[in-house]
Amino acid sequence: MHKSIRPRNALLTAIKRIWWLMATLLFIMSGFRFIFAIQFAHPEVFTDFVKNLPPAFAFGVLHDLRILLLISLPTTLSLLWMRQRSAKRWSVWLSRTTLYWTFIISFIFIALGADQIYYSYFQSHFNILAFGAIEDDISAVMISAWKTYPLVLYLFMILGTMYLLYRVIRRAFRIANFLHIEKQPDVKKVEVSFNWHFSSHLICTILLCSISLTPAFVELNRNYPQSNFVRTVSESGVEKLAETVWNRLQEDDLTTANNFGYPNPESALNILFPGSTLEGDTLFGKIPSQYFKPVIQSESKPHVVLVVMESFATHLLRFQNDDFDILGRAKQHFENGVHFKRFLPADNISAGSILGLFTNLPYRPNTKQLSQGTSQGATFLTSSASLFAAQGYDTAFYYGGETNWRNLDQFLPIQNYKELVGQQEIAERYHLDLEKDAAPWGVWDEHLFRAVADRLKEAQRPTFMVVFTTTNHPPNQLPPDNNLPSLNPSELFLQLATSDHNLSSTQKQQLLTYQYSNHQLGIFLDDLEASGVLENSVIGITGDHTAGMGIPFAQSELILKRAVPFVLLTPTSISNQYTADPLTPGSHKDIIPTLFHAAGLADKGYKGLGTSMLDNSIYHFGCNADGFVIHSSGLANIRKKGFDSYKWVPGETLISTESDSENAEIAVNRYKALVSLCDWLIFSFSE
Repeated sequence: MHKSIRPRNALLTAIKRIWWLMATLLFIMSGFRFIFAIQFAHPEVFTDFVKNLPPAFAFGVLHDLRILLLISLPTTLSLLWMRQRSAKRWSVWLSRTTLYWTFIISFIFIALGADQIYYSYFQSHFNILAFGAIEDDISAVMISAWKTYPLVLYLFMILGTMYLLYRVIRRAFRIANFLHIEKQPDVKKVEVSFNWHFSSHLICTILLCSISLTPAFVELNRNYPQSNFVRTVSESGVEKLAETVWNRLQEDDLTTANNFGYPNPESALNILFPGSTLEGDTLFGKIPSQYFKPVIQSESKPHVVLVVMESFATHLLRFQNDDFDILGRAKQHFENGVHFKRFLPADNISAGSILGLFTNLPYRPNTKQLSQGTSQGATFLTSSASLFAAQGYDTAFYYGGETNWRNLDQFLPIQNYKELVGQQEIAERYHLDLEKDAAPWGVWDEHLFRAVADRLKEAQRPTFMVVFTTTNHPPNQLPPDNNLPSLNPSELFLQLATSDHNLSSTQKQQLLTYQYSNHQLGIFLDDLEASGVLENSVIGITGDHTAGMGIPFAQSELILKRAVPFVLLTPTSISNQYTADPLTPGSHKDIIPTLFHAAGLADKGYKGLGTSMLDNSIYHFGCNADGFVIHSSGLANIRKKGFDSYKWVPGETLISTESDSENAEIAVNRYKALVSLCDWLIFSFSE
């Protein structure tokens, strides 16, 4: 290297390169945000909420700048050691810096791209659900991803992007541009430039990292109509991914209770059961027994069956008609029963919801699944199976997939589920070929429902069953001889789901498996009706979570983003004894007590945290892990600081722009007390 090379030239060039990189990345990340808004926004965003978009993008730039300041900080700090280094050391620094920025920028691009794919399915940026990919059935996840997404194309795109990034960054950090031969810069000028760079970088990083940007954005936009989607525009998928990992790392036994400010379980009990005497030697014993009204009587104990349909979203049912018959033979039964429409699942993936129904506890946000965390060996006294077993019921779980999914084969027996039947047992019973008669997640729903129907017909004792379907799950495969009637989507459906009125192949398959599962549910119910079993059965039908169909939601449709149906079917002799309001708000926590009540067992006393949807004399509310809390007056959406509240449009599941903060605060406090008490209960069961 020539002796006249001036290392101080390198210091000034390095400073310029850092800011040049950040400016370029800010522009590119804003491009990702623009694509996100165009791809997922409901048309109303560009009319009713257009005034919110400029500040949303401005706050988005601040979110991105915070990320870029953090990731470029190591480069700035390293310059402290490079101020008087030799040309050889600068050569090493440039090589390592090139690799560092290539890796970091590649990670940002991959995270932002993956976040958009994630949003298309889960209707949210990265959150704790992302851990499902590594905590679920890995082989089924990989097969589903392989058949749903062009993974090979994605891999080539990632590798190609990384290569191009490396070439661009290598050129930006070329040694000839750093250690060129020219007049030596003034020492003072170099020191002043470096000090300004170092101090401004450090101060801006500390300042932006100490400000909670989303609440600030909400507060500044209070004079404008509020849109939940616009708020997601300002947020960054990279930040959400980091937040997700952080939430998982810091999870403790009582994280939820501590976050919501319940240092002892008695304070939560007093909120949930005001005026009750809290007696008992254990925490579970202190939960008061509930005696629901009206008193329902039955000559004999009916079978109780809870059917949990995979990805059974409420929002698709609004398009049901003769030309778009997605309910099929289930339609008649939905009309004959009670269809609760203001209803939420416990969680937004299968595991959180189904485990909540097994244990009769709501899912606590950002926590490990009960069958896989520290509590997987605990016996839950709240167990749904134990509740019915105490009344002389046989208990069973019938699942289209493998019973070792999420460790259920080990977890459920200690929760009093005496009979576990999965795809292997069903295949052996009916001589099925799992290569032809099943998808990656389990046997076709028709085989599962056949097994359930046969079990009920053969039952010698009243039976409580949880049934969980799998066919309506990516990669959304169907048996070749499904014989489904054709679907003709309405103009409104096509307008919302597509940009060119042509459904994608993935969307078509999602609709078909949704239709198929409903059709098989109807055949199952018809079979029970023909055999006389239905007249001696209480049946609940719900979904584990919604399905991502690429359909955006208007602000007034906020609940539909997460809502699943809850349909209650009871014999005529029982349905004549109650009057149900389909607009009663509720969630998964209320299904088991409702079934217990409908079966005529409420006089025994229900001990748990939910309420019967058939009892019109008590307080009802529903909740979801997304922070949605619904009550009789409206909907509340919990934020990191505070909550938004909206009133129902009378007689609808839609919300208006009117606020109802007083009633919303009561519901929000109940929700926080509820999940905090769950923390304490689970902690006590696990001791």
